[in-house]
Amino acid sequence: MDEYTKQKIKENLKKSIRAFFKNKEVQNYQVLDDIFPIERRIRSLIGGLETSLGTTCWEPIAKTLAEINGFEIITKKILRPEPFPQKLQHEFNKLVYERESKPNNKRVLTEECIQRLKEAALKTNQEDIIKYTSPPSGTGVDIHFCKNGVEYIFDIKTTQPNQGNFKGFNRQLLEWYAYRYVENPYANLEARIAIPFNPFKKSWYEHQKSMLSNSPLDINRDIWVENEFWDFCSGRENTFEQLKSLFVELGQENFAAEFHDIFYNRE
Repeated sequence: MDEYTKQKIKENLKKSIRAFFKNKEVQNYQVLDDIFPIERRIRSLIGGLETSLGTTCWEPIAKTLAEINGFEIITKKILRPEPFPQKLQHEFNKLVYERESKPNNKRVLTEECIQRLKEAALKTNQEDIIKYTSPPSGTGVDIHFCKNGVEYIFDIKTTQPNQGNFKGFNRQLLEWYAYRYVENPYANLEARIAIPFNPFKKSWYEHQKSMLSNSPLDINRDIWVENEFWDFCSGRENTFEQLKSLFVELGQENFAAEFHDIFYNRE
């Protein structure tokens, strides 16, 4: 990553954090406010920032890297067709069931899911689609890139998902494929869940091994962790290490001092 790109990302990161904290207030009362008023306030504010990191931090960085790397950033949303075509809904339900119920060594791989959903989409009557609507909150596409005729869509998720999350990821990915194929059954699409960094001392995959082995996902296709995702966006190696260095720099520059009054001044 060249110096220009690093500085551009660093400035955008600062702007995003400033925008998050602008006019930010802790409005809800909690009984611990009476014992730990400052600590509780800080926890609430930082917890909110952690929750919003996907939109505040990771999405803008990914789009910046991808754009510099020659990707087209697609802003048009992938929406849910209403009513949902019955044949496609039937195939979707079958795939969800098969992926969730079959053992790991017999699980339906993503390539087969794609082919079956495409075939079902081709059998639907496009004229029956009345309108498109936004998918349920938390299940939409975060990032949509295109390059060399291939569309790539991602949702950036928590670094420490639980067993239930993996089932949700499976359904979400299959929904994306189904939604897109209703609009265009011939679309060349790759959908993945992105885990922005590994919070563990050992491999993320090794740490999550027991849950991954029982999850419905095609691990070789459906998830990218840390540099698998960031190196794809940038076209370079070890991208996350360079991104992490920007956070270190902001800490060394005492960027947090800008928000002192927000954290410590209690009205």
